[in-house]
Amino acid sequence: MKRMPFVLALLVGFVMLAGADGCSSDPNVEGAKLDLRNKDYDRALENLETAIASNPDNAEAHKLKGDVLQEKAAIVTDIAEHSSMVDQMITAYGRATELGLDVSREMALAYYKEFDLGGKAFNRGRDNKDAYVDAAGFFRNATKIYPDSSGPYVNMAYSLINSGNLTEAVAPFEKAVQMGDKDAQTYVFLADLYNQSDRSNDAVALLEKASAMFPDNTDIQAQLLNAFQASGQIDRAMAKYEEQIASDPDNKLYRYNYGSLLLQAEDFGKAIENLTRAVELDPEYGNAFYNLGAAYVNQAVEYSEEINSIDDELRSNRDNMSAADISAKEARMEELAETRRVSFAEAIGPLERAKELTEAKGEDLTAICMALFSAYVQTDQEDMAKSVQSCAGYEDM
Repeated sequence: MKRMPFVLALLVGFVMLAGADGCSSDPNVEGAKLDLRNKDYDRALENLETAIASNPDNAEAHKLKGDVLQEKAAIVTDIAEHSSMVDQMITAYGRATELGLDVSREMALAYYKEFDLGGKAFNRGRDNKDAYVDAAGFFRNATKIYPDSSGPYVNMAYSLINSGNLTEAVAPFEKAVQMGDKDAQTYVFLADLYNQSDRSNDAVALLEKASAMFPDNTDIQAQLLNAFQASGQIDRAMAKYEEQIASDPDNKLYRYNYGSLLLQAEDFGKAIENLTRAVELDPEYGNAFYNLGAAYVNQAVEYSEEINSIDDELRSNRDNMSAADISAKEARMEELAETRRVSFAEAIGPLERAKELTEAKGEDLTAICMALFSAYVQTDQEDMAKSVQSCAGYEDM
């Protein structure tokens, strides 16, 4: 993942004017201001802790404590220590707010700093994967400062994915969705994480919501179809594919996926129709050629099963059948045998093309060669059968 999905506009107008807010009646607060100017953060915090211990309702002390922690955190590189300071800063600013001070500018600046640090760490992750962990930490801090902004949750999730922490990436994506995030990819990535965690039903629910929000997004529509299949909702997948193909009949992926699903459901006629269209749309579509060949082979096998069923009936009941019935069933067997031969013959072209395309990629040919071997044998092409005997794994036959 190379891009950050959110761009934060540079905040302007935030100028820290130390010492411009007049004198405090508390000498510890005044001392802390001087320490802050001198960047002696630890001494400043000691003075402020003394002031707060003396007067827990000292709003200026709490606000100044937040300022000191924000400035100190900026020079701390360890993400755990940095985040601890951000937590303390948020607490300090929160208490100042409770006591009547407006710290919205300070909080906005803190948010921008964490978001910016997260973006820089994310970019460093291209060269050092550990930086993605830091990026996630910075974006997590941003969510604590502004919990109602979905952007940091999404970026935290992307950072976790890139760091390899897929399970942890689910929660921030879910939070972003809960907050109404408008980026379609948020839904795509979360659905994919659900599917990887065997939560296909959750993926379906999420993607149905996303499908209504982004009706023209092909990634979401494809994910939804896959989720239907993964969750065993084959009928719904079929209906959705039919709907998609009706609106986009020349989409090779829809044709391939629908045809493959029909093949799985043993609806060979419709599978052949859709897979044929897929290879027409893309003559280099190796998987579609293989599935088309497999559909013809499986159709032929189905004819064989019907032939065997009739033959079994004749063997067991011939003495109780009329001559006309026997003749009709034998004729049906001959008809099916010819139809079976034609199906095997139809399988050869797509399978040979699949073999050619797959071989060019250096991928395994075993399944293709096994199907070709059967088709050649069933169409009395002995020499061709021998030519694929080895790659089919039938050397000992």
